[in-house]
Amino acid sequence: MDQSDALQRVVRATTRQRQVVQPGGGGTKGFLHPAAAGAVLVSTAEHDGILHYHPDELVIRVRSGTRLIDLQQTLREAGQYLPCEPPSFGAAGTVGGMVASGLAGPSRPYVGGVRDYVLGMKLILPSAEIAAFGGDVMKNVAGYDITRLNVGARGSLGLILEVALKVLPIPEVMQVYGLACDPSLAQQHMLAQRRLAGLSASAYCDGALLVRYQGSEQAKPTFEQALGQEFQPVPNTGLAAVRDLNFAHTGHLWRWDGAVDAPVSDQLVAMDWGGALRWFASDAAPRVPAEEGVITWFKQGEGVLPGLTERADGVGLLQQRVKSALDPNGAFIGYPALRPAL
Repeated sequence: MDQSDALQRVVRATTRQRQVVQPGGGGTKGFLHPAAAGAVLVSTAEHDGILHYHPDELVIRVRSGTRLIDLQQTLREAGQYLPCEPPSFGAAGTVGGMVASGLAGPSRPYVGGVRDYVLGMKLILPSAEIAAFGGDVMKNVAGYDITRLNVGARGSLGLILEVALKVLPIPEVMQVYGLACDPSLAQQHMLAQRRLAGLSASAYCDGALLVRYQGSEQAKPTFEQALGQEFQPVPNTGLAAVRDLNFAHTGHLWRWDGAVDAPVSDQLVAMDWGGALRWFASDAAPRVPAEEGVITWFKQGEGVLPGLTERADGVGLLQQRVKSALDPNGAFIGYPALRPAL
């Protein structure tokens, strides 16, 4: 029996018994969506493999259980890559988990996020039917864009079976430069450098500002001159640490999305996306004025879980409306966007 059919049978049996389906993969991002009481885990971890890949087409279609590191290795061998730099949080991380979480790395502001590279998808709907959306070409716009709705939905709208991804050639040069400094100085540099031609990453972690150039060898000296002599070439490991959250922190981990010029906080442990994405570690949520961004709880640390509430703003209400429209019976686990209870 085809693995897709087997997964469909599990989903259908689960929903008929009025139980809730909780999609899963490699388990590396389980902290984003803790198990719900009574939910049935339906894993795609064994549903793996590349279905279609011709490098000259810049498109690859894989099953959702394909490990992200295996996909990246296949692409590297062909001189290509996923520009959005998704974190895997471990060797078991899957393509399905990448799409369901919607998380992107340091290049996000410069080349786009995961949803910008997902062309098509096959999934099991809350009705237990298998449906395909999008396609394997870059200009497929027919029908409702259910594909992008599922990017970042954390499995709340269906079980992802296959994903078609746009990929790009690896740039001729990718060089990281570092400067030891404090967060305030790092922010000043980020603001001054954000329009540099060739800039593909700007992040702060472990006392250093990391800036990456991406482009041709010919244009590299111009970038270095504009950057300044105080920045020195360093390995890419620092940016990888920011991407995978491998920085020193204690307590609960909080994610902040907002204005790049908002003041930095003492609880700051890292900045990414040119200062627009920040990470804080503390037992209680950092206080950030509403007009300067949104704080959400990201990962549990030591101690008691802080008081949280689901978002009740425009974004939260929109999520609820989409969920109600596509899964009116609540067949799949919901997706609460959690933030501090203020």
